[in-house]
Amino acid sequence: MRHLSCLISFVVLLLASATLSAQTPDEITALIARLVELDSIDLAKEVKFRPGLEPPLHELDADESAMKVLSNPYEVFGQNKPGAAGWYRISFVVPEKLGKIAIPKNGYNLGIETNCLGRWETYAYINGKPAGLWSKDGMQMNQDQRPTVWMSNAPMPTKAGDKITFAILNTASPLGRGSPDGFGLRHLRIRFALAHTASRRPFYGDVLAPGQGNGLHGARELLSTRQGDDLTALQAKLKGPLSRIDAVFAAGETGKLDELSKAMKDASVEINEALKK
Repeated sequence: MRHLSCLISFVVLLLASATLSAQTPDEITALIARLVELDSIDLAKEVKFRPGLEPPLHELDADESAMKVLSNPYEVFGQNKPGAAGWYRISFVVPEKLGKIAIPKNGYNLGIETNCLGRWETYAYINGKPAGLWSKDGMQMNQDQRPTVWMSNAPMPTKAGDKITFAILNTASPLGRGSPDGFGLRHLRIRFALAHTASRRPFYGDVLAPGQGNGLHGARELLSTRQGDDLTALQAKLKGPLSRIDAVFAAGETGKLDELSKAMKDASVEINEALKK
């Protein structure tokens, strides 16, 4: 037990040393990539794709024979093509843990987070039945959002061992005349939701406009747009809050969701205070 405690402490120290140097947009991006692993799992690696709107693939038992797993799930399609569209699908068994946190035996409200370039619709099924947002058909939609907007279909009561099938229709926006940007998947993860969302969302934050934002996404945005003395001053203000994110990693290592939520909440207060002018 003592050896395990020392090992955990050593891992936390390594993570802490990495947060101390997070003073550039790329370093914040790397920090976020490690943090999301604490309470969620990436689904994009195994997602299947098929271009074209027809035949539709939103049904539970849709024919996936023409779909393939992409070597790069974030590949962009359909630039400057009117009517450009494509389907993504994934089916998986819910594991016992999401990141470092075990799913309670009686289940928990989870959420599948998505973000796509263009317009997108999502359809979720658990054990063969529509799921998510307490809706009758498990469908959700959004469009033209910033990459930092992670749309969740929570609440989605889920237990370890449940089988989830998830489909996304992604199209160019506008669809009729097409878009020079095309369409494509940006983010696909399953995470703990419910009360945890109230701490997690402000911790990661959002980019509200060029040079404006909150949470870690806001910190990255401001670090990428400030220059000269303004940038130096911002880095000085963020140094303390970012160095103390080691407390979030430490909370994740406990395996207790409540402790992770509290650590995220405390960290977001510090970060957002540093982002104020």
